[in-house]
Amino acid sequence: MNTVLETPTTVNELEKWVDAQVTDPLHPEMVMVELQIEQYPGVREGGDLFEVFAPVICKPGLIRPRLENWVQSEYGDDYRLADWRTVPSTRQIEAENDFDEF
Repeated sequence: MNTVLETPTTVNELEKWVDAQVTDPLHPEMVMVELQIEQYPGVREGGDLFEVFAPVICKPGLIRPRLENWVQSEYGDDYRLADWRTVPSTRQIEAENDFDEF
């Protein structure tokens, strides 16, 4: 894996950095995720909702509990993970389109 020399400041830079860490796009060692983080008391009651893009190292097990723990440790008890999704890189999408199972 490459060492981070500069912190990516845009989503595009983050996607390129994550893609550079991946040796096999069909089985990535790292993915980029989009997190929706909600502030207590919730959006409907006047709280805040914002999005964060972050790199996540792929490990066995569920990813949601790891993301929930990260939100709690990074933002505190007034925040919770509302939703999340993986953001596939262009190289991953191309590899999946080129992959012929049969």
